[in-house]
Amino acid sequence: MVTKLSTELLQRAASQTTTALSHCYTSLESFLKAKLQVIRPPVKPTIATQIYEIRPRADKRGVDLISDALPLGPLWYPGPNAVRNAIGYAKFHIGSRKAVIRIYDEAGNVIQTHEQSDDSQEL
Repeated sequence: MVTKLSTELLQRAASQTTTALSHCYTSLESFLKAKLQVIRPPVKPTIATQIYEIRPRADKRGVDLISDALPLGPLWYPGPNAVRNAIGYAKFHIGSRKAVIRIYDEAGNVIQTHEQSDDSQEL
């Protein structure tokens, strides 16, 4: 009788220990996953194709080069060669990535488009 009672107690203790360890493991696992998210945040998706827009300024003093890929925001190009200079900067900034440069008129219509794919280096 003593052995049967001690066997049941041991089985109950083992079951409780297993349950407690399982909860600890689950808690530790979720804690480590949360820590890993903080240490290494999810990778943001990269832009597949960069879009550059060259638009005339409202004050008629040159053009603006606009793109999310520009590190400092929109750039202003004044003077008679403003469009050519903006295209040159965009081509330089693109490098070997896929990109589209669109040139707009005062009405907001696309008047010219330059495209570069991954394969070609020419725009």
